[in-house]
Amino acid sequence: MKKAIKILSFFLILCLVGSMVGCGSPENNDTGTEIDGDKEITSMNPGEYVVEVDGYKSMKVQVTLGEKEIKKIEVIEHEETPGVSDAALEEIPEAIVAQQSVGVDTITGATLTSQGIINAVQQAIEEAGGIVEEFELGIEGEEQVSTEARQRMSHGEVPDTWDMTYDVVVVGGGFAGLAAAYSATENGAETLLIDKMPVLGGNSQINGGVYASYTSRIADEMYEALGLEPDTAEKHIEDTIVGGDYLSDEKLVRNFVYGAPFFLDMMLENGLEVRESITRPGGHYGYRTYTTINGVGADIVQVQKDMLEDTDATIMLNTEMTRIYREDGEVGRVVGIEVKTRDGVKTVKAEKGVILTTGGFSGNVEMRSKHVPSLTADIPTTNHVGATGEAITMAQELGANTMHMSYIQLYPFANPNNGVLDAYAVIPFSGPSSGVVYVDEYGQRYVNEGERRDVCSRAAQESGGFPTFSIFDQEIVEKGGFISEEQLIGGMEDDRIFKADSLEELAQMINGHQYADHAVNMAAEALVETIEQHNGFIDDGNDPEFGKVIDQGIMMKIDQGPYYAIPQWPSVHHTMGGLTITERTEVQDIWGEVIPGLYAAGEVTGGVHGTNRLGSNAIPDAAVHGYIAGEIAVTGKMPDFIPEQ
Repeated sequence: MKKAIKILSFFLILCLVGSMVGCGSPENNDTGTEIDGDKEITSMNPGEYVVEVDGYKSMKVQVTLGEKEIKKIEVIEHEETPGVSDAALEEIPEAIVAQQSVGVDTITGATLTSQGIINAVQQAIEEAGGIVEEFELGIEGEEQVSTEARQRMSHGEVPDTWDMTYDVVVVGGGFAGLAAAYSATENGAETLLIDKMPVLGGNSQINGGVYASYTSRIADEMYEALGLEPDTAEKHIEDTIVGGDYLSDEKLVRNFVYGAPFFLDMMLENGLEVRESITRPGGHYGYRTYTTINGVGADIVQVQKDMLEDTDATIMLNTEMTRIYREDGEVGRVVGIEVKTRDGVKTVKAEKGVILTTGGFSGNVEMRSKHVPSLTADIPTTNHVGATGEAITMAQELGANTMHMSYIQLYPFANPNNGVLDAYAVIPFSGPSSGVVYVDEYGQRYVNEGERRDVCSRAAQESGGFPTFSIFDQEIVEKGGFISEEQLIGGMEDDRIFKADSLEELAQMINGHQYADHAVNMAAEALVETIEQHNGFIDDGNDPEFGKVIDQGIMMKIDQGPYYAIPQWPSVHHTMGGLTITERTEVQDIWGEVIPGLYAAGEVTGGVHGTNRLGSNAIPDAAVHGYIAGEIAVTGKMPDFIPEQ
């Protein structure tokens, strides 16, 4: 506990001198406790107490206490992130004083700051001789529901006997599931990994292979070779929270940011290859995004599968979970699942826990349009056919809570003909810091290329035409480091990348194609003018049109043929909402209590990304939280790569 500095008020000093000043005290019982209705408050030493605590960073909080009350709370010094923590700094002190309780709700997106202020008040109460528990009250007038009175939703028909028994059962075989199964097995658990599809990987297989990590075992060498400034964990956390409009759970963001280097290094040590580039894609303001050698998530999935094959874990494909079993009674523990296999329905007991890593629900039109009515079947998705979200519904049947379900992200650069996120659709995402320019069908810029995905998608939809295009040149191809020769050649062979010797000829090639039966008539002179203007912005180091951050010496002009164009259009991509979890990946029920034995990680969860996920955060989020879930389920302890607060 940090030391509290007591500042006695002048009034209190006079009281201590003697009764001649007319100071008195309320009548107390023999224990020094005042009984006020149902509340019992022990007398405290009034005064001002300055307490040093940690929120997201360090802060000093001045707490003014009366004999029986919390009078005032003021954060007098802090290093919290502007914008992220403002609401907590203002609202938490007001709520504590108004409710005379340290049991107030924390501010979503600023939980560390909120808890820091609460901790300061608790320390001040103790320093003043008070009892913290007496201020752990509910909101006055609000009926408090006891734990015993809350209904525990369960399946009463839990099997008496089981067809199979394992320590840990992991449902879903993407980044999160493979990481969870590996972690659980490495910690000594007999582990089963199931997937309803015929192959492992799911959306992870077709992911763009971009991975955000503030450092790595190869970072120092690459930063020096590329002339880039090293990144920090604090900046990665801040960008993620700002990018999600401050609605992210800070604890979950800290988890994946601090775990990202651990998991990336583990992949590199086991054979993962990455390109010689670290990029700063939209929404990120640090160079932290690595690209796998083939620009697809399958590169990472293959390493994970190879690692898992070297363990004793059991893998069952074409195995669909159809029920989660939760016991009745006070504990209400999840004890196993029911699955449908080619050999019929089976029951699987999980001695230590069930980990849900089943991904999102972008492929379920009914489910996504329920939360966002505009996302009808007319809008394609980048997702595989198995991304249907039924595990969320099954968990809800047991009382699991969900959050952020209406936040569904479109990927701005998908194939306009079918909505697929192919290997070529990753180039526009990786290109902003190198100088890739986005233009509409009229050859004009329509957005800050460094903006986050939801902004880019909305701007494309409001551009007045279909589709939009990414424009770049040979120098960006050769020096950007995020486009491979195989990728470029394959894109041209598939008619997904257009190549021309001049911008005028490139406009003609764009006009010579159909995009989902739509024709384009781009004026060559408009495209030339747009690119020349953008080149001038790079020379000046300033983008007065859209305010893009230009790092001179890194961002390149488009002035050396041949020139390239990639057609693109938004497609339903990532569901930010899902099951509510703790920082230990434990699934919470609608009362905020943990459902024992049930864990979740990856896109099946909510709370990590807020309203919008920054590109390249998906893999570390899924993989790191999967790894945490595996370790927590077996040992009950957080991995060492998460620093203590």
